[in-house]
Amino acid sequence: MAKLRLTDDGSLEGKLTVTYTGLEAMYQRLDVRNADEVARKKFLEDRVQRQIPTTAEVKLTNQPDWSNSETPLIAEYHITVPDWASSAGKRTLVPASVFTAVEKHLFEHANRVQPIYVDYPYEKEEDVTIELPAGWQVSSVPTPQKLAAHVLNYSLKVDNDAAALHLTRKLTWDFLLLEAKYYPALRTFFQSVRTGDDQQIVLQPAAASASN
Repeated sequence: MAKLRLTDDGSLEGKLTVTYTGLEAMYQRLDVRNADEVARKKFLEDRVQRQIPTTAEVKLTNQPDWSNSETPLIAEYHITVPDWASSAGKRTLVPASVFTAVEKHLFEHANRVQPIYVDYPYEKEEDVTIELPAGWQVSSVPTPQKLAAHVLNYSLKVDNDAAALHLTRKLTWDFLLLEAKYYPALRTFFQSVRTGDDQQIVLQPAAASASN
């Protein structure tokens, strides 16, 4: 979950809370079980940085519980993403998703010989609120996306009110091993995911609103 604000210069900043559960939490703890606190901090910060498709400042702000294997691993951050929004004439464009860099390059090759194996089924769910600068207005939001492909599911929705955007996204993998013959369908699915993620929210800054 993220509570962020968009600044007048187009940067994005605020608080991000990432909750790892089940096998995902276990694997994170195992990866750094012999590391010190400095290395663990960098490990978690790097994981978030890899999810953001541009340069960002990511700082861990809490002390996650690394010792209790029965509880979720919860990491809190302060993040800053410079130049997240881009200008388009009198309008400003904002991506409809934030933490999707990894999916942008999955299954890009046209052909696959070997089966597709993943460590464990998992679900990635994002809930992002972006507070808008005073006076800014939302001109348009993307069409909601919903894809279902038996062992894969994806959804994306953008809601807005007078002062904020609310982005919800879910991606579910429900398989361990997939035969290579299913690769074309898998590749097509993730091409559609990228198309959904690349949609833009159109904003009208205060200065442009006043001149219209």
